[in-house]
Amino acid sequence: MNKLRVLRNSNVFLMLSGYQMHWFDVRLQSYGISLAGALNVFVLACIYAGCFAQHFQPSAMLKTLHDVSPFLYGLTRMHLLLTVKVFSYAIYASVRSVGVVNAFTESLPMKAANERGDLKEELIAQGLIYSTHLVLFCFGLYIGYEMEFKLPPLQDAMIGFALFLPHLVLAGALRFYCILAWLTRSRLRQLESQVEELLNSHQVKTEMHPMAGLTVAVEAAPPSTEDNFGGHCQQLQQLGARFGAIFGSLQHSLLLLLGVNGNCLLFGTYACTYYSSTWHVLFDQRRHRIFYAGNSAIFACIACDYVCLLISQTALEQQLQFLQFFIIALIVIYHYLKDAIQVINDNLDSSNDE
Repeated sequence: MNKLRVLRNSNVFLMLSGYQMHWFDVRLQSYGISLAGALNVFVLACIYAGCFAQHFQPSAMLKTLHDVSPFLYGLTRMHLLLTVKVFSYAIYASVRSVGVVNAFTESLPMKAANERGDLKEELIAQGLIYSTHLVLFCFGLYIGYEMEFKLPPLQDAMIGFALFLPHLVLAGALRFYCILAWLTRSRLRQLESQVEELLNSHQVKTEMHPMAGLTVAVEAAPPSTEDNFGGHCQQLQQLGARFGAIFGSLQHSLLLLLGVNGNCLLFGTYACTYYSSTWHVLFDQRRHRIFYAGNSAIFACIACDYVCLLISQTALEQQLQFLQFFIIALIVIYHYLKDAIQVINDNLDSSNDE
């Protein structure tokens, strides 16, 4: 898997979505402040401020929402006020996490030999970046088709954008975490391959026979073998510590995103329930389809985000547990073989003395 390409693609995407203002330097393998990124965030903040102000101007859409359901109107107003904190905190958390992320990316070996399944892993990594927005684009395309690709009133669009933009920015934290988790899994697989190569190069083999018990065939390994195993254990510990620091820097963003998503799901569930039972009589069939498509987009995008999180986190934990067990088992076997050989040598020396 081309880790540099994955990191660069995710960096460009997260900069455009407003989550990051740092540019990933391929040569240094680290993130640095970018004038273009900072300018992009400033422009988005100005647009958000203008859209936010529209919620406090006379609006036929907001008045209709208030008349039809005061509860949904209050939920919308609460979500609006929450987005102020969401937008500002997302930018702050992104800047704060740069230090620990740089320590992680600088330690990754980017130019690794091609391995089986690399293309598949890279495609999955790209899917973790773009999948939710691809789902959102499909729903938006369908809604546009139903609306005959006519733009809604500008004020209504700005009111909706004020609710959507901070959510989009904060969701970048989840995508960034998924990508880093997937890269960590890839690094763990590399460590596993290196340990297997080390094992094969020194021909340390064990064979279990059902009747005879354990029979061991060993070719004398150089004294550095134990140091190599220990070095891989140390790399594993350092990798775990760096990824733990990344999780610590992003966990509040993920929890805040969970709260925002919960509010959106509550809004979508309440709106769908009461629309299907009462409000549908106010609209024609075309608007019915638009409503259900827009409401379904909420659930589909949130579900897609957490499916990506589940995939990356599960794959990481499985790889980590396996590699920990594998390395510990190798060290135990190596010490056992070393002690067994020492005992045999002592017995041979004793026999020679006699």
